[in-house]
Amino acid sequence: MGNIDKTVVIQALEQDLRNNVDPIDIIDELRAGLEIVGEKFEKGEFFLLHLMYGAEIFKDAAALVMPKIRQGRIELKKKAKVLIGTVKGDIHDIGKNIVISLLESKGFDVKDLGVDVPPERFVEEVREFKPDVVGMSGLLTASVDFMSSTIKAIADAGLRERVKVIVGGGIVADEWTHGKTGADAVAESAVEGVKTIGKFCA
Repeated sequence: MGNIDKTVVIQALEQDLRNNVDPIDIIDELRAGLEIVGEKFEKGEFFLLHLMYGAEIFKDAAALVMPKIRQGRIELKKKAKVLIGTVKGDIHDIGKNIVISLLESKGFDVKDLGVDVPPERFVEEVREFKPDVVGMSGLLTASVDFMSSTIKAIADAGLRERVKVIVGGGIVADEWTHGKTGADAVAESAVEGVKTIGKFCA
């Protein structure tokens, strides 16, 4: 479809795996490719079908890489807990699911709230699950406001001091987002997010 060729992507991925390229680096390359598709869509160079096809390729390619990541699974001395979900109004979950797989490969105890998660659900799970870190994902511009309202809800419930909060997704690439949401950290990619969470729990 257009300039997107699934066969080419899968063949390149399989070659990287045969050459023992770090699977986390492969995931980061796939993420960068999907971001390019998203940018072309926003500029009107690609249509919705291109965006959906790109996401499908990413998902299928990631499915081939994840077993390699899980093979290197390690156990943390302290089993840190991470609560993660895509905020209300957004149903994108590819990036979130990659973060979950990477975290689990490193021994984190992860609870996935799924997509379109309202602030009150995050509050309830922070209270019950008692995570060390709360991760919020979103791809839509409107997600920034929902991230902000969710963090405020956690604070209003008297739980903000218990957790570190990190926000990630295609719309959180700058300091403006960081300040607007009130998060402790912003991550542009799954790999960056996992590294930051690791520092929080060190």
